[in-house]
Amino acid sequence: MPYLNVVTNQDVKDEPAFLKAASETVAKATGKPETYVMVALEQKAGMLFGGSDAPTAILDIRSLGLPSDRKAFSDALCTMINQQLGIDGSRIYISMTDSERHNWGWDHSTF
Repeated sequence: MPYLNVVTNQDVKDEPAFLKAASETVAKATGKPETYVMVALEQKAGMLFGGSDAPTAILDIRSLGLPSDRKAFSDALCTMINQQLGIDGSRIYISMTDSERHNWGWDHSTF
């Protein structure tokens, strides 16, 4: 049930490899099975951060029960984005939403 949406102004050269790396990172960092992880990517988006169009990204992570150590979680996600896309952590925002089970639908029901 973890969902990661990545929006970046960069062109992702190997999209399948990026999505796989992101999925594995989310699974490991959340402690959730990768079979429940969903990752979406929007690349080449028109974006500015701090008035600059230098490489940047925003990550939206939603899950049932996010890790309590949000700094370590942020570090894991920023590290993955830096390794995969070369974007510095100072140019990445991360929005984290810890959802309640009844607000998360799946397979014709909720969790």
